[in-house]
Amino acid sequence: MKLLFFDDYRLGVLKGDQVVDVSKAVPVGDRNGLGAVIFAEAVIENVIERFDQLRPKFEQLVASEAGVPVGSVKIRAPLPRPNNALCAFSNFQDAPQKAAAPLDFFHKSASSVIGTDETVELFEIPEASVFQPEPEFAYVMGRSAKNVSENDALSYVFGYLNFVDISARGIPNRRTTFFHKALETWAPIGPVITTADEISDPHNVRVRLWMNGDLKQDYNTSAMTYSIRDQIAWLSKYLTLRPGDVMSCGVHHVGLTPINDGDAVEVEGDGLERLRFKVKSNNPVKTAHWRPPGVQG
Repeated sequence: MKLLFFDDYRLGVLKGDQVVDVSKAVPVGDRNGLGAVIFAEAVIENVIERFDQLRPKFEQLVASEAGVPVGSVKIRAPLPRPNNALCAFSNFQDAPQKAAAPLDFFHKSASSVIGTDETVELFEIPEASVFQPEPEFAYVMGRSAKNVSENDALSYVFGYLNFVDISARGIPNRRTTFFHKALETWAPIGPVITTADEISDPHNVRVRLWMNGDLKQDYNTSAMTYSIRDQIAWLSKYLTLRPGDVMSCGVHHVGLTPINDGDAVEVEGDGLERLRFKVKSNNPVKTAHWRPPGVQG
């Protein structure tokens, strides 16, 4: 099943090229003054926690209703303000001679998240030599996880989605700087959460990125250094992961490309639908390519 938010953050299920409204199947309570985005995050976290109970109701609605064309609605980020948005550092072996980096993560701010067909804004950061979109495969936690074993880790995953880590390169001490990764609009996600049962092997998913219609990146999650099992086991030693937390698995660096004002970017992991966004910048001058040592292309 492919879950999404649309228009005024109504909950929907993607049915081919139609969106079926399933929000009436979810008891949402009172907003109590909460803004639409915060309220929607509470709704999706509730749905994730209670999905086994709600799924039959969703399936009944999907079977009985035609829905509306996906092109006629505004698709929103499926996790509008996640409690945790964590991204793996250097988790792909993209150069044979490169030693594997230790497992590590960094935070994206909740305000970094935007949905499909929205706009990434590139801010003026004089130290940055280039801005780049990193197309990544991400997973969403389905239940609380603390001190989880590797053997059990995948059973805690609710679903998967596209995640783009917008990055500024060339900043000194970039791992410790806010300006490298965590600015507003710097985490496009979606357009859907695909439930885990629809992805037979998350470690064999093709991920692609197109820039202005040209294919720039094309890699497979089989090249991950640390599997999703490894990641959840490691993270859950230090954090209690909760329903709706999203973790991105990192990127294969071959093909990384700069973005500038006016660019149109598309990202798709197989089974996750296509995520699109545009780029806005008042300083469209940073065009140099960046690649890790030893990587060609």
